[in-house]
Amino acid sequence: MTLVSDQESAGPPPEGGISPAPSAPATGEPSLAELYLRTAHRIRRRSAPSYDQFGLTEAQARALRVISRYERPRMADLAQALEVVPRSITSMVDTLEAAGFVARQNDPTDRRATIVVLTEAGHEVLSRVGRMRAEAAEQLFGKLGTAEQTELRRILEILDAGEEPLPPRRGGSGRPHGRR
Repeated sequence: MTLVSDQESAGPPPEGGISPAPSAPATGEPSLAELYLRTAHRIRRRSAPSYDQFGLTEAQARALRVISRYERPRMADLAQALEVVPRSITSMVDTLEAAGFVARQNDPTDRRATIVVLTEAGHEVLSRVGRMRAEAAEQLFGKLGTAEQTELRRILEILDAGEEPLPPRRGGSGRPHGRR
């Protein structure tokens, strides 16, 4: 697979020394973005049976992961992290609450706000779904050797660095809610 075309490699790198990845190789091969998205899709597809087993949709499982990561997000912050409108998050939380996976609580720092917390059942289902998702990923990444997996992890950590889905709390410490 070629990541840079002959034309791009012929000239000096742009300022900063990093060459941009091409949108699609000249040979007609899939772009780097397309390969990445295909890989992510394969992991999601292989994980789907674990969601079904617990009566969850992929979006609901993602909401549980975000709630867990930020411990006690406000409903508005959860909607922003999931990139949905607030009324959509309300119905999603209603469904998760009815299943016993989350509970709503009043925000002790703002009486107008509601926070969402995982219940014991929510922690358990998230743990089980996480294990099944990890197994699906391990099957896929098992095609790579140890050194290749280490390099892929290093590269993905570079891309992930500093990308936080939740904004800092308004008037807060500047850290995402739930991070103390």
